[in-house]
This record gives sequence, C-alpha cells and structure tokens, in this order.
Amino acid sequence: MASFVKAVLAVAAVLATLVSPPTASAAETLRINGTGSGLVVIKPLAEAFQKENRGIVIEMEKSLGSSAAIKAVSHHALDLAVSGRALKPAESAEGLIQQEWGKTPLAVLANRGVRSKDVTLKELAAMYAGSTPKWPGGELVRVVLRPNEDTDTKLAHSMSPEMDRGLSAAQGRKDMLLGITDNEAYDFVKKTEGAVGLMALTLALAEPNSVNVLKLDGVQPSVASVASGKYRFVKEMHLVTRKDAPAAVAKFVKFLNSKKGRSIAARYGLLVTGAK
Repeated sequence: MASFVKAVLAVAAVLATLVSPPTASAAETLRINGTGSGLVVIKPLAEAFQKENRGIVIEMEKSLGSSAAIKAVSHHALDLAVSGRALKPAESAEGLIQQEWGKTPLAVLANRGVRSKDVTLKELAAMYAGSTPKWPGGELVRVVLRPNEDTDTKLAHSMSPEMDRGLSAAQGRKDMLLGITDNEAYDFVKKTEGAVGLMALTLALAEPNSVNVLKLDGVQPSVASVASGKYRFVKEMHLVTRKDAPAAVAKFVKFLNSKKGRSIAARYGLLVTGAK
C-alpha cells in the first residue's frame, strides 16, 4: 500500500509540473559574448533591456574575444557576438550575418600616476619606439601591446607612418607588456606605473577614474568628437548572429538601436551607427 501511495504521489508531482504556470526558469535565455571593449557597453544595456522584457534573461560570461565568440555563435553555443572586426568570408559562409553597431575612439590610456594630460601622435610613436623612455613628468614609459593579429594592433599601425614604425619597433623589444585580451591590457595600464596603451575608450568609461584618458593631438577622445569628425581614430563594433537566431536576438538588437539604447551606449563611449 505504501509503495502504491508513493507511486501515485510521484505521478501527481510530474503532472503538476505540466500544468503549473510558467516560472522564472521558463524565461527565454539570450547568450551573448565577444570583445571585452564591447561587452562593457552591453552590460548596462542588457540590464535596461531586461527591466522592460521580464521574459528574457541575458547571460554573459567572461569575455571570449571576437573570434572565439563568432565561432561559438556558428556552433549554436552563443546567440549573439559583439565583434571588434567584420566577419571574414569563411565565417559568412557558415551562415553568420552581421550588422554594424557603432564605433568608439581608439584612445591613448595612461596609468593614473602619469601627470601628462595630452600627447601628440609623433610623441606617442617615439614612446613606442623607445626613443622617448620617460614621460615629461619623469615616469618611465611602459608600453602595453596587444597581439600582432589583434584588431587594435592593426588600427595602431594604420594611424601614421611614424606610429607604424614605432609599433613595429616595440614589437621587437623584450620589455613590453602584452595584454592578450582587452581586459588584460586595460588591467596592465591600471596597475603599472607609467603604462600607456591604445585601446577602446569604452573600457575607461566603464571604470571611471581608473586610468587617464589623454588628448591626442589636442583632441579629447569622445563620442562627440568622433561624431563631429574631429577625432579620427576609431574602433568599429559589429553584432554577429545566425540566420536562424532566436526572436529575442532581433528584439535586443532593436533595443540597442533605439533612442534609449543609443543614449546608454553613448554614456559608455560608443557612438551607435546602426539602423534606427
């Protein structure tokens, strides 16, 4: 008799799960990852989006970087990738689609102990080359590099012939700091006396007062100076997903391009240029 009662109770429990109203666990999950300089902007946007869309939960783990996130989207391990570069032909051939999201200044970031407020591109190139080993205030210059194949490195090479030569020289020196990811490079600038690096402004605005953002050739890197064309050096951001992406992806992307989404992104250093 006891076993019969247990069986009845077990069946009842199963039926209860079938007829019970949906719980929070039944919410649709949207999995996002990508470049660290993009995820710091996505974080506050995701928080705002979820307040307006209680049935969608956004999951973001530690940054995988653009390439790994794109691959994860193609393998259905992610729903949306935030990429600091455009898709390669082979990636597009896998059924992936992209759209431009926006652009952020590629800014000169320095450790908080550095007393300089601005630098010229020629002076920066000399720091990278090693011909200017100290800041005007006397601090030893510690250049933070990114991997040779990284988008930020390619952008830095393209800034000027002097910068191209200076960066090439820096890549051949043994005393350089190498940040494999956006976040690792940013941490080097934060924690290393005299450190300097070229990276997305979004990283600095996500952690106010953690580093110094220097003027470059007299122009302050900002969303406004990028929009006006005064600041010329930018890093583009792209949104990558699959053709068969869940409906929640389109809903979130629409929010990113909305007036509210654009306003939040601007506060974190990204000028949204995608379709309104």
